[in-house]
Amino acid sequence: MRRYETIVILHPSLSQEDRQPFLDTLTSLVPEPQGLLIKLDEWGQKRLSYEIKKQTRGFYVLLEYCGGGALVKELERNLRLDDRVLKFMTVCIDPDVNMEKVKAEIDAAKEEEALRATEQEQAAALSAREAPSQETPEQASEDIQEPESVSKSTDEEVANGGV
Repeated sequence: MRRYETIVILHPSLSQEDRQPFLDTLTSLVPEPQGLLIKLDEWGQKRLSYEIKKQTRGFYVLLEYCGGGALVKELERNLRLDDRVLKFMTVCIDPDVNMEKVKAEIDAAKEEEALRATEQEQAAALSAREAPSQETPEQASEDIQEPESVSKSTDEEVANGGV
């Protein structure tokens, strides 16, 4: 088996509701016995470096998977037939893949994502508990006052010519 990466640029006017069935179709094209879906990453809408089908923006999606040549042909055939796709490109990342290592990599990525999510939840809860107290402008100005002795001496120096 080989490891592939396909980047798909979708029409920018598609809403999330319109994109989701397309993404579900993409993931269903990578069946378990013939291949393994590693990652489906939505990069979001970005500006294109040149106009494609009269569009200057596009919605980018990265699909990383393992499989054979037949899987790539079927995936690209479906991408060519879909009008929502502006452009796509498939690249072979690794010509010889150990499936056990890939599955271990997927599991490690899921664990890391779960850990990151719990850390973000804890940080949000901590920041909510330690919200700064609201000071009124009068309280803030009372804290910062200029000593009178300093301001009088500078006025006297100005009046006496700086001596």
